[in-house]
Amino acid sequence: MRNNILNYFAITALAIMAISCGTAKKATNTLPSAGDSGETTTTATVDPLQTVISTLGDWKTMQTGGNIKLSAGSSFSSSVQVRMVRDEAIFISLRPMLGIEVGKLLITADSLYAVDKVHKRYIAEKVSILTSGIPVTVSDVQDIFLGRPFIIGKGTLNESLMPEVAIVRQGNKIGLSPIEGYKGYNYTFMLDSNSRILTLDIVPTGSTKAAYQVKYDDVRATKAGNIAHDVSVDAIVNKKKVAFKLSYKDIDWNGKVKIDRSQPNGYKRMSAADLFSLFSN
Repeated sequence: MRNNILNYFAITALAIMAISCGTAKKATNTLPSAGDSGETTTTATVDPLQTVISTLGDWKTMQTGGNIKLSAGSSFSSSVQVRMVRDEAIFISLRPMLGIEVGKLLITADSLYAVDKVHKRYIAEKVSILTSGIPVTVSDVQDIFLGRPFIIGKGTLNESLMPEVAIVRQGNKIGLSPIEGYKGYNYTFMLDSNSRILTLDIVPTGSTKAAYQVKYDDVRATKAGNIAHDVSVDAIVNKKKVAFKLSYKDIDWNGKVKIDRSQPNGYKRMSAADLFSLFSN
């Protein structure tokens, strides 16, 4: 583990951005036709969408403890602290033993920052090195971490976005998918009959198998609405299968949150090229 702190942060950042950006080239979305595999597709009607929207509460900050498990050839697990400021920042602190921080990851609207305290090295780059100009927002990434349906680049599902969403029905499950999708991929949020999120599936056009999937479990009603407390990501990055699971304890909402933006002294800065080479090792 000690040799891989920065590697695993790279994996986390790359996998999340792969999920986010895999959907993000605009085109016309081709949704399943009525009768295909027992699915029916309709333009979004008021009642189902309003029911889902009613489960998506407002929030300003969150902080929690928990655990992260990562896999990309080798495996790693650690206790973590997770903090978010809505639309501004995601901060993850690795604390594998006795609450001592050995590494941290910070994603903001325009920056990616990761620190390996064990080997005194860090990465500080523009998020654009991962998004390639695609308008993925920090709000989109927060919604992935929390299990909240969104339209990429436009924010969490709300009443103003209802005309842009279609419903895909599969038995007693309901899928929400943008009517205007993205070139090469379609994406769907699947929810159960109680409007609790189950998965985010990103499927290449013409395929029936998800290229990327996020699974959500332990969905609880909180001050911020229905929030998944277990988030599992499977993705392909640089032709390699990577996975991680983030589990939260009870979440504290809307309190004071400290986001550590401090710059390390005497640490070796690694380049964007190093970020990708770390992953490939």
